[in-house]
Amino acid sequence: MDELNDSNNSLDDNDWTFILFLLFLDDMNAKDKAWVEFEHELIYQNRFSSSHAIVKELHRRKEDVQFILKKGTVLYRARIFKRSQFIDFVAYYLKSSGVSTQEIQQRLDSLNDWEKYFNLLPDMMTILNWNDLKNNPQASSMIEAHKKWKASRYKGYNAKESEAPPADYIEAGRANPDHIRYLYLSEDIDTPIYEVRPTIGQTVSVARFKVKENLRIFDLTVQLSDKYENPDYELPSLFNSIGKMFSKPYNGQPIEYIPTQYVAEEIKNMGFDGIRFRSSLNSGGINIMLFSDENCKPFGSDLVTVQNILLDIQKPAIYHIFNDKST
Repeated sequence: MDELNDSNNSLDDNDWTFILFLLFLDDMNAKDKAWVEFEHELIYQNRFSSSHAIVKELHRRKEDVQFILKKGTVLYRARIFKRSQFIDFVAYYLKSSGVSTQEIQQRLDSLNDWEKYFNLLPDMMTILNWNDLKNNPQASSMIEAHKKWKASRYKGYNAKESEAPPADYIEAGRANPDHIRYLYLSEDIDTPIYEVRPTIGQTVSVARFKVKENLRIFDLTVQLSDKYENPDYELPSLFNSIGKMFSKPYNGQPIEYIPTQYVAEEIKNMGFDGIRFRSSLNSGGINIMLFSDENCKPFGSDLVTVQNILLDIQKPAIYHIFNDKST
């Protein structure tokens, strides 16, 4: 016994830090394992009904994690822009030049972006040779077309195109099964661009949405603790593992979404209007998924082009347990 006490007394602060860290990891792993068991149950045993600890934790914490999304809040949604950037501008210019609607469409359908641009060059070069641009009808038409385009609310996709697609076209997502129409939004302008996973050089349409009334949101970003007595201590709760697993990156396989879809449906049945969760692709980014798009409508869109995709690479956490300056 004395030898054991001597052994315990010989542990320094770094040793205790490491032991506590391992205990902390063990507890976190146990809670994450509960999600793995939940996944297995839903995928292989019982798809539509569960009394698992994960489900009980959702109900137990519902009052603690309520988030009110206030009326007037602006949210963002992104889509890869698959049309020409110049289509609206060129169409307006051709129309103002007297070209019929049918002929405009025929011309636009047959040209790519560079061809659309060079299609304007003859007029532009002619304009540049004239001294008085203000009195030239072609110059005025081109300048007016560009002004109108810049002043328009929708420079990317229009209002209807910016919303969630029709139910028949919807595939399974993080929160929705096939053909269930939920609206995925983000709290900042950058996060939805990350979420659509663009490649360098692609153009993205970012729509702005405004919340029409106060909405009751289930907030999976909240960090909660389980408190214990005798002795007093606290550890991260199972709820934190639910939030982490809900935001976990997936490979897009529909079967992987079954647990998160079940969680979303459970939250929906509690009477919440949506879910707030962390982005899996943009560190610090927050997403909001609404069960109905009637309470949040688009009011404009802009175009952005992806110039770079940056990686933030760090050493694993195990490297940073001790701050030993001697090494």
